[in-house]
Amino acid sequence: MKRLLLPISFLLTSFSTFAQTIKIDSTLNSPQYIVGTNTSKYHISEAIYTNSEIGTNNFTSAGSAIQEVSFFVYTVGTTTNVSNFKLYMKNVSSATQSFTSGTYLANRPTYTLVYNGALDANPVNGMISVTLQTPFVRNAGDNLQILVERTDGITYPGFAFYCTQGNRSNTGLLTARRYNSSGTLSANPSLTASGFRPSIQFKHIYNLDASIVSITNPSISCFNSNQTIKVSLSNQGLNTLPAGSVTVNLKVSGSNTYEGNVTNSNSILAGQNEILNFTGVNLSNPGMNYDTATVVYSSDQNALNNVLASSISTSTTLTSYPISENFESAIPTSFPNTEIIAGSRNLWSKQTGDYTSYNTLSPRSTGGSYYLFDCYSGTASYGFTSRLFSKCITLPTPLSLNSVVSTLSFYMSHDNETSTNKDSLFVCVSTDRGATWTRIAGYQRYDATYATPGWKNELIDISTYNAQTIQIGFEGVSDFGNIIGLDDINISYLGTVPVTMLSFDAVRAGKSNNLLWTTTNEINSSRFEIERSTNGINYVSIGSINTIGNGSSKQSYRFMDASPAKGNNYYRIKSIDLDNSYKLSVVRNVKNLGFVEMVINPNPVASTINISLEAEASEIASIIITDLSGRKVYAGTKNVIAGSNNIPVDVNNLNKGIYIVTLRLSGETLIKKITKL
Repeated sequence: MKRLLLPISFLLTSFSTFAQTIKIDSTLNSPQYIVGTNTSKYHISEAIYTNSEIGTNNFTSAGSAIQEVSFFVYTVGTTTNVSNFKLYMKNVSSATQSFTSGTYLANRPTYTLVYNGALDANPVNGMISVTLQTPFVRNAGDNLQILVERTDGITYPGFAFYCTQGNRSNTGLLTARRYNSSGTLSANPSLTASGFRPSIQFKHIYNLDASIVSITNPSISCFNSNQTIKVSLSNQGLNTLPAGSVTVNLKVSGSNTYEGNVTNSNSILAGQNEILNFTGVNLSNPGMNYDTATVVYSSDQNALNNVLASSISTSTTLTSYPISENFESAIPTSFPNTEIIAGSRNLWSKQTGDYTSYNTLSPRSTGGSYYLFDCYSGTASYGFTSRLFSKCITLPTPLSLNSVVSTLSFYMSHDNETSTNKDSLFVCVSTDRGATWTRIAGYQRYDATYATPGWKNELIDISTYNAQTIQIGFEGVSDFGNIIGLDDINISYLGTVPVTMLSFDAVRAGKSNNLLWTTTNEINSSRFEIERSTNGINYVSIGSINTIGNGSSKQSYRFMDASPAKGNNYYRIKSIDLDNSYKLSVVRNVKNLGFVEMVINPNPVASTINISLEAEASEIASIIITDLSGRKVYAGTKNVIAGSNNIPVDVNNLNKGIYIVTLRLSGETLIKKITKL
């Protein structure tokens, strides 16, 4: 199982004096055909890396010169050895940060040839590396300029290297220029300036260098036994580290404390690792724990990679029901954890407001938040799997067989885009403090019935886990299709006092607001008080509804607020029991800006539709018309005035069929279907 850890030592070594390794990449990585291999027969490129990115005093002496250069690989072709690969370097003024297009003079005398030979294109840890034949010494304070040549006239298809856009100070700079051609190479080829330069790593290799490269903590849980923390000890030097020569000290502070030492039991060859197991670590107290692993090795020649820190949270255990998560807090209260299962990125994140990809997914409440599994944007994420999971949850102990029914409900979004990319959401459960997980249900994002993205409520019986302490997870599996929204998770059981609310929605309906909610487990329940606020703090009752049932069946309720206030209206439902005990629902917000739901006439239509609405203020309305596949067939803006408006839209050129009209005004989105004759 892959864990996502924060490599704090990387932040230190990347910019420290005499650092051994410098990585220059960024979140703006983009795959480009560049650096040595290409579908073309010839390649020449130049790139600039700044002093601030490398570090003023790094690689500035013979004892710390650049000895190895690595390129980050996006894809690798079928040929894994590239001939005639040349790499040059030179120091340039710190003021030199960009290029202009122009001709390149072969064998430019200001460069130093640091490598001339074959390029082994078998990536290691995602990188292709060359060991320099001439180590390069930087001038302190200068920028570093590199030149790559491949002039063997051979085509190496299928290779791509990651590139960064601009540099860390300015992503808009033209920090590279390059030449790619399948034709004959001229004496002075023209290089085209570009904002994309190779994502690169510079390295100095010491003879004796022990390093901590990772700390693997157990999955976040409520631990009830001692745990094992794994530390990876790496030989970053040229010489073998003998067995028993290196000791690693691990300290844990915070909610729990621990200190221990483990020595390498085997000889570690250059470039190899040994996993050291620290057993008997007590992490049972809830809260944050901070790990620090330190190399203790008297012969070490590079102390800057000897310390690595990480952290792990010990979960609290939830026992009060219902347990809900609406993702409105800055950090989710019941489902605060994520981890990577497969792939290189965590695809779960909080989303506030609309998210637009192929279509727009809106929150279940105006201005609300939900959690987003994003398998649509960014670099290809085929097969990437990330888990969003809960704190520990102790389910109730039944007094007799089947006397307690425990349920998990949630809302998941669906759409009808990219039908061949069927991204999935799986519900999983761990009964052993996150060590293993079992999938108990699975759902596809794609659903042909959703002409526009929408939400669907799912309900799962989890009674089989009664009397156990579990964790519940949602595993998103990307097929690089679209996005999946998750919202309003609710965990409850029969007998929850006073009532279990499965869902609660508040939606605008013309000049009124409709409140809709569903419940179960109405045991000894009395009534619902509907409360409203205009500031989200002070609430008043605007109505009351008696409960329908007195059992475990599902019940649905509706209440109409015929006179909402202008602006924000916050609603909550107070579930009151026969003994006057009560529980408050989540809060839903509806913004009423003074215009009724739009009316479209005529419908069906032959040539022109008229959109009627009343607006509170003069502004600009955005109108979009799409077909049922989501293809945009009309987009425009119209000025509206305060009061009544009649907006004509010419649809004479549309083919016969059904279309979706979307109007956005004052932060509101109104949607209607029309039929074109």
